[in-house]
Amino acid sequence: IPGALGSPQSTLEESFAEGMLEAPHYTRPPEFRGWTVPDVLVSGNHREVAKWRRLQNILLTARRRPELLASLELTAEEGEWLALQLGEQ
Repeated sequence: IPGALGSPQSTLEESFAEGMLEAPHYTRPPEFRGWTVPDVLVSGNHREVAKWRRLQNILLTARRRPELLASLELTAEEGEWLALQLGEQ
């Protein structure tokens, strides 16, 4: 639909653009009803925030839409991390 998105960049950042479900989003306050914002998200380290979001995208996709994992290209580190996370459940 023409004009539905504010900018062309929006399609690149859309939650499903990478073929994964999107990581959770947090807002203020930093703690609400026992839920806290992960430290990495308030650290100011953009590289670590991006890494955290990608790992959370992968984990959420694995848990809710595992069939989508086949089309993803995970690094060895991401694959090991995911196996560890899923093995702890």
